[in-house]
Amino acid sequence: MSTHTVPSFARSFKAIRGAFIDFIGDPFYVSELESVRYIADGLMILEDGKIKEFGTYAALKDQYSDLAIVSYPDMLISPGFIDVHIHFPQAEMIAAYGEQLLGWLENYTFPTEGKFRDSAYSQQVAAIFLDELLRNGTTTALVLAAVYPESVDALFEEANRRNLRLIAGKVMMDRNAPDFLRDTAESSYQESKQLIEKWHKKRTTSLRSYTSLCPHFYR
Repeated sequence: MSTHTVPSFARSFKAIRGAFIDFIGDPFYVSELESVRYIADGLMILEDGKIKEFGTYAALKDQYSDLAIVSYPDMLISPGFIDVHIHFPQAEMIAAYGEQLLGWLENYTFPTEGKFRDSAYSQQVAAIFLDELLRNGTTTALVLAAVYPESVDALFEEANRRNLRLIAGKVMMDRNAPDFLRDTAESSYQESKQLIEKWHKKRTTSLRSYTSLCPHFYR
């Protein structure tokens, strides 16, 4: 018999069973075996989308026997990946011809990023970009948008629709780029300030949006 009473709002609970791997230590300071935790048959209990309890299935099954369990056999469950540097406007030019850096920027990157002045275009690419992040297991990312504030707005709007945590901002460039991608210290300050006021840690976005400053080519 279960020793755990599931509250009447049990619909907010979810139980997931499978093989789990996560990282609980820094391999620079402890051995690799100490930094990795692997549970061949584990159980994760979620309450309102947050982890309430986690351990082996054998240890938790009786406590949560009243909950329906979703099982993922022959799969490995891990925490979401974190990408600490990625350029959202470059999504459509992945695998562009690998010239030297300046030639690559002038022939591919700058013309592509110039398209992100258009809000509708930014929204379209943002949806594809974020779906690809999620499809590959990335649930948090530090993202550089284009120099245009419209590109940041589109990115956060689409991220909020997916409940995805982002740290993002407009890039700041006043040199080594075409005129249509350059801003000034003053315009960059004002536009970044407005983006911070609009998006940074707003409760309407479940505290999953964080605005960052992204100096790129600056004096």
